[in-house]
Formats: sequence, C-alpha cells, structure tokens
Amino acid sequence: MSRPAAPVGHRLFHVAAMLFVTSLLIANTVAVKIIAVGPFTLPAGIIVFPLAYIFGDILAEVYGYQRAKSIIWAGFVCLGAMALFYYVATLLAPAPF
Repeated sequence: MSRPAAPVGHRLFHVAAMLFVTSLLIANTVAVKIIAVGPFTLPAGIIVFPLAYIFGDILAEVYGYQRAKSIIWAGFVCLGAMALFYYVATLLAPAPF
C-alpha cells in the first residue's frame, strides 16, 4: 500500500534546509579568502552568506520558528563538525611528494 504524496511545501522543506546548511558551510569555508570590491576589502563569504540568511528566513516564515530553529541548530552542528575535520586534516602528515 503506497502512502499519499506529501504536500509540496513539506517536500520543499528539506530542499530549503539543505540549501541553508550548504550556504552556511560554503560561506564559512570561503571566508578566509579576502577580495577587493571597489575600494572595499571583504571576506569572500560575504557573497554567499546572504543566501544562508534568506533560506533561514524562508524556513522561519513558511515552516515556523520551531522547525527553522531545529535546522539552524543542525547547521551549527555541521559547522562544528566541519571545523573539527578541518583541524584534524591539518594535523595529518602531508604526502611525501
């Protein structure tokens, strides 16, 4: 017996959540690159981070504060895991060549 299809809004929740976490991770990864935009010097993460804000706002407005809060915390945990694995990668011995 098959289940009825989820409403479109519920299917898009996971897409919005993944886009939020992805943009958050990318913004923090590329933030180490400093770019020049006219007379300003800025971290490159400033290009991507507004997307994280927009997706977080969409999650809160469309799906409610509680669901958005859970995704924001998940993004925070993912950032922590990313930082931990980046740190561990720096501790590993480089290839001999």
